[in-house]
Amino acid sequence: MNDGNIIFFVGVIVSIAVYLVVGLLAGRKVKDIDDYYVSGRNAPTILIAGTLFASMLSVNGFMGDQGFCYTGNITSLVLLNSMCACGYVFGPLFFGRYLRRSECGTMPEYFGTRYKDPRNRRIAGIITIISLTAYLLACITGVGILMQELTGLSYELCLLIAWACFTAFTFWSGSKGVIITDTMMFMVFIVAAIIAGPYIFNAQGGIGSLLENLMNNPAAAEGLLDYHGNVPGTGASDVFGAVMYAVTMGIIWFITVGVSPWQAGRNLMAKSEHVTFRSGAVAAICTTVFLLYVNIMSISVINLEPNMEDPQRVLIWAAFNVMPKLVGTLLLAGIMAAGLSSASTFLSVVGFSVTSDIFPVEFKDEKHQLRTSRIIMLAVGIVSLVLAYLGLGGVRVISWFASTIIAASWLVPGVGSIVSGKLSATGARWSMTAGFLGFIISKCLVGFGVAPFNAIFINFLDPFFIGLYLSLIFAVVGSKVSPVTAEESAYRDSLLVLPKEERVAREYQIDRRYGWLLIVMGILTTLFLLFTWALPYNGLI
Repeated sequence: MNDGNIIFFVGVIVSIAVYLVVGLLAGRKVKDIDDYYVSGRNAPTILIAGTLFASMLSVNGFMGDQGFCYTGNITSLVLLNSMCACGYVFGPLFFGRYLRRSECGTMPEYFGTRYKDPRNRRIAGIITIISLTAYLLACITGVGILMQELTGLSYELCLLIAWACFTAFTFWSGSKGVIITDTMMFMVFIVAAIIAGPYIFNAQGGIGSLLENLMNNPAAAEGLLDYHGNVPGTGASDVFGAVMYAVTMGIIWFITVGVSPWQAGRNLMAKSEHVTFRSGAVAAICTTVFLLYVNIMSISVINLEPNMEDPQRVLIWAAFNVMPKLVGTLLLAGIMAAGLSSASTFLSVVGFSVTSDIFPVEFKDEKHQLRTSRIIMLAVGIVSLVLAYLGLGGVRVISWFASTIIAASWLVPGVGSIVSGKLSATGARWSMTAGFLGFIISKCLVGFGVAPFNAIFINFLDPFFIGLYLSLIFAVVGSKVSPVTAEESAYRDSLLVLPKEERVAREYQIDRRYGWLLIVMGILTTLFLLFTWALPYNGLI
């Protein structure tokens, strides 16, 4: 092992050590099941915002999405991230704050409580387990690749080490440790990326010459700087299909951050409703500004290494070949630690759901429940390791598949639980089931190339939309078959009542500052893209 590799190896060891120490310290503060599941329901804005952004970004944001960017689809990601950012704002306003008022421990529990039917809870729990297990696999895969690059160890051994770290961490600390490490890693990889960026920009001739260099680079993907991006890279056959792909994924992520168990579920941990909105505002700003910065870093590498065999390793290549060793180590160790932290997030949500939603039992006391939850968490972790060794797909593919499951099945029963007084327990149950099965079945038909489905399931007949349409239809039909009960209606009405402790004028004044910050950052980002990209590229300035 040469001196450079030793530096990267030490970076891995230090990252893992910090990660485990934080977990140990956080675990000591876990006194009851509320601490383990929802961090005592007293998390401040910085912790909720940190866990929201870190859980969303993870290794997919640094690997899968950046590979997609490198191959010609930065424009798709800019649109996707902008729509995703909107979800961080609309989610708390129309769903998240009401979710917090329920004082439930998990998202599936909310569905069972809101609709007064345990079957809704179990179905939501099953969907949670399937989707987040897929997301967990994406995290393990990404961390395994990173650790292999940094240490030179075999990929299989790296998977085992990564699994042991995040499973032990989650087993002991629960959600209290997860949100702390998420926030720490959120700060680390933002700082690391900000420091690393200038080295990449300068290596290809400076940020001011980036656009010109890309326009004159014959190796750059066709359509890289066009509004529609690289059409074949999206799987589309024409420009309209490419744009629709970006819009579809934007809608999916808009919904995902609004109602998913690993995003909206964080609202259960917030110490107030004001925290849910402020955290969403911070996450929205980071999603638009920071991810745009990282995307630009990735396309800059095209001018340095235009024929990368594995595009999802674009930032790994830059860390090894462009940056000083210490800077590259900071960047990659930060990404790896972020992956571990995100894996902890997904494992904890899956474990909690198995324990409380799928197999709810009567426990002797909270200590017994806590012990059982930890045992099940370990079992879930073992299953995830076995699945990871099977190598089921790339990081981006698995991540986007997982998010689509939730978006197709949870939008209608989730948002409908608040905005509609006519959506019944039967309607919600049928809606979740139809959305889930509609997406899975149509996705399989397309994926296996079954004629004519492989040809007609495009654009607004994308498998996601098929699932969403069926979810809406069955929600209406189910609610007609079995209308809302008085008990369901009364509980919904109780959620719509603003708690007395939230009625503080000063808190709303602070909320408005966050709103203005969102507006200012949106305007500045738009102007940046307009004057540094759109106008110069079209020869208007």
